[in-house]
Amino acid sequence: MNVEHLNPEHEDVARRLETDPNYRVLRAVPRPYSNAPKGAPPDARCVALIDLETTGLDPDNDRIMELAIMLVWVGENGEVLNHIAPKVWQEDPHVEIDPRITWITSLANHHLVGRKIPDEEVLAMLDRADLLVAHHAAFEVSWLERRYPQIKGAAWACSMKDVDWLRSGLDGRAQQWLLAQEGWHSNAHRAGDDVWSLFWLLQQRRAGWGKDPERSHLKRLLEGADRTTVLVQATRAPIGKKDVLKARQYRWNAMQRVWEKNLEESLVPHKEAWFYTEGLPAPTLSTMTAHQRHR
Repeated sequence: MNVEHLNPEHEDVARRLETDPNYRVLRAVPRPYSNAPKGAPPDARCVALIDLETTGLDPDNDRIMELAIMLVWVGENGEVLNHIAPKVWQEDPHVEIDPRITWITSLANHHLVGRKIPDEEVLAMLDRADLLVAHHAAFEVSWLERRYPQIKGAAWACSMKDVDWLRSGLDGRAQQWLLAQEGWHSNAHRAGDDVWSLFWLLQQRRAGWGKDPERSHLKRLLEGADRTTVLVQATRAPIGKKDVLKARQYRWNAMQRVWEKNLEESLVPHKEAWFYTEGLPAPTLSTMTAHQRHR
């Protein structure tokens, strides 16, 4: 655990507190720094960590206010070889920002006057990456593909969904809560801070339950992104079956108006048999990779 940025005197107190079950110690994530020597980057997989702050949740009508991208080069074992600190850009949305958004992000209209995201620089970074990563990838995909149609079809990983956090020894999926369970805290709801804290979270190591060996969460994320899954859609399911499907953790896709769930390929035959015993029409099955899963 890297604690070089912390006050040694206070760290001594923190270690003593950690021995008392009545206390939980959270250390501050260090300020962003780069670990990239001069010259060409390593011949390794390049991952782009991405986060957005927006004026709302609708990519068709709301605007991007802040964008952060961080490039990380990863070895075959899932360990970080090099990284550059997050690049952060802001943009004037030219609309009145809802006070609730300002309360969450601390970004107000007067902070953004005259600001513009440099699209060419952003595209160069996105194009450099072999895999794009966000903590709620479906959100970032929907915004960025509208602004940058050149990246349609790119491979995405979702650190919220592509890691089995429960199996890896943590509960919940919110980024700040996961970080806290690993003993760290950081600022939230600013793109640069969120990207950097995600990088820090993914570097944490632990063994999961059962036969899940100790490794970094980044390694788990890459394994999840690289797998092939099957999207099972309960097409033509009667409305009276919605509670049965919901109980089985199917989620409602409002756009396609269908209950659906991503499954490992090995589980599909069991699921097809379950549909039959429940009197449901045969499901629609679609193979999913990192190029389709989060769209």
